[in-house]
Amino acid sequence: MSTDSFRRQLVLALGRSTPAFHSPRAARPGRLRHLIDALSRRTPAFASQQTVDLSSADLHQDDSRTADLRKSDLAGVELNNRDLRETDLAGVNLARANFAGVDLTGANLAGVDLRGADLTDVDLTGANLAGVDLRGADLTDVNLTGALLIGADLTGVDLAGVNLAGVDLRGVNLTGVDLTSADLREANLDRANLTGVNLREANLYGAVLTSTTLAGARWDWATIWPPDRAAEIWFRSAEWPDQPGVYVVLPDAGGRIRPSVVV
Repeated sequence: MSTDSFRRQLVLALGRSTPAFHSPRAARPGRLRHLIDALSRRTPAFASQQTVDLSSADLHQDDSRTADLRKSDLAGVELNNRDLRETDLAGVNLARANFAGVDLTGANLAGVDLRGADLTDVDLTGANLAGVDLRGADLTDVNLTGALLIGADLTGVDLAGVNLAGVDLRGVNLTGVDLTSADLREANLDRANLTGVNLREANLYGAVLTSTTLAGARWDWATIWPPDRAAEIWFRSAEWPDQPGVYVVLPDAGGRIRPSVVV
């Protein structure tokens, strides 16, 4: 029997035999998880564990949208195609977790470790991803509409073709990210690090680029820059060696003088 199954059976047995657990009122969502938490604190066999390992748990059985999962260890958990709307997962270890097809609309994922996680086709509409570590995560076909990504680390992530229109990306680390054909219209990239990113065919019309680091960013004639920054970026850029029509933004102004780019 797994540890999680043993805990569940123990709690149910205590519930049947202990008057303190009996109540004429209907059980509230998440009650079983609160009992497990209480036992974890009071039972020596459980107290030695720093976090509750729910890597094999069925999060639907206790109403995962109301259960308190904060700071739990869910590394490698299989959550594909689950409904986790508005779930509070702040600070949870979800490294290498499988979220394929999961609905995380409005979920709180602030500070979550998502390194190497599979987020294929995940709906993160309006989710709080502030300070999230997404290094090495698979974001294929992810929906980030209205998501909050302030201070997140997306180093080396493939975001080609992803819709980031209007997304708050202030202070985000996008070093080396592939943003080919990405939709960044009206996105807030204030203080974001775009060092070495691929912006070929990307649309940044109306994006906020205040104090944004663009050194090493590659772009081409299909890239659409904000009208107020287009001329400056063009002046700061030089053609990429061996790739005609591809340009790289230089660290400082000093690119060859050319006509202003047409946006």
